[in-house]
Amino acid sequence: MLASFKLVVLLSVVALACAWPQFGSSSMTTGPTTSTVPAKENSQGPTPKLDCFDHSIIRNTWDQAKKNGEFAPQVLLRFIKAHPEYQQMFGKFASVPHYNLLRNGDFLAQAYTISAGLNVVIQSLSSQELLAAQFNLLGSAYQPRGVTPAMFEEFSVILEQVLEETLGSTFNVEARKAWNKGMVAIIAGISKTLKNPEDLADAQSNLTRPQIRNVQRSWESMKSGRNSLVSAIFIKLFKETPRVQKHFAKFANVPVDSLRGNGDYIQQVALVADRLDTLISAMDDQLQLLGNINYLKYTHAKRSIPRKTWEDFARLLVELLPTRGVSASDVESWKGVTTVLVNGIAPKN
Repeated sequence: MLASFKLVVLLSVVALACAWPQFGSSSMTTGPTTSTVPAKENSQGPTPKLDCFDHSIIRNTWDQAKKNGEFAPQVLLRFIKAHPEYQQMFGKFASVPHYNLLRNGDFLAQAYTISAGLNVVIQSLSSQELLAAQFNLLGSAYQPRGVTPAMFEEFSVILEQVLEETLGSTFNVEARKAWNKGMVAIIAGISKTLKNPEDLADAQSNLTRPQIRNVQRSWESMKSGRNSLVSAIFIKLFKETPRVQKHFAKFANVPVDSLRGNGDYIQQVALVADRLDTLISAMDDQLQLLGNINYLKYTHAKRSIPRKTWEDFARLLVELLPTRGVSASDVESWKGVTTVLVNGIAPKN
């Protein structure tokens, strides 16, 4: 059933591209005719856009191809012949020789089941929200079964070959371009969701559970020296950008090299360290985390602290983490977390 499920998803999302802006994303946008698909990170550059003309071509060519009774069996047969290892995913005909598959009832039933499922999905494009949720769920379901983006790329090659052979001149340059763009888009989208459920980013915070655990664990290991860490960040920040120190009236004119002995500075460092501790402790509670971020956003807005200052503070924090024994992999998690915090406290205009 894996290949059946996979085939349905591949073509259904291609067909959905015109009606589903930014599929695979947690946010929806509306537009007149053009939908933006996720960027595929490869040497070919950004993923091309699918418009309603592409969507119409994909649907029309599919409607024609499915009328040919040999189309569905040929797609599945060619896929299995090109990649024999995938036949083992179909228990009922896993050991049937390729030359007997077109006469095997279980194989034909599977092929036509795929075709029927595809027909329903392609002709029913009504719920963007449900499809977006299912796309994430399907990606997380495939990962434990060992499905990879490469498998989708391999399937797309076979599908286009059989479409061309079945449709002949109907599968013209425009049709080829539309299907190719659709496959590039779906491969990019599914690649982003081929993860364990816990590895998928939260829709609100954009953080994954492993990121949160990594940051909380590494923070706990250096928590006793948090004031020293924050002080080191401030000293570097003030030396890089002296005007930042002016935001702190009580020690605005104290020489940077004398700050560590200043009582007001020490108090400010402790306050910031405590706030940082609160944020990190709240990361696994989305409501509490967002509440703390909003509080910092509100209390600092009246002080007119620019986004650049928050970005510099986050950058220096990440740079100093290795000196506190934080591993390279955990530093990557910190980068994601600090980005979320900066965007929450000082969002871009």
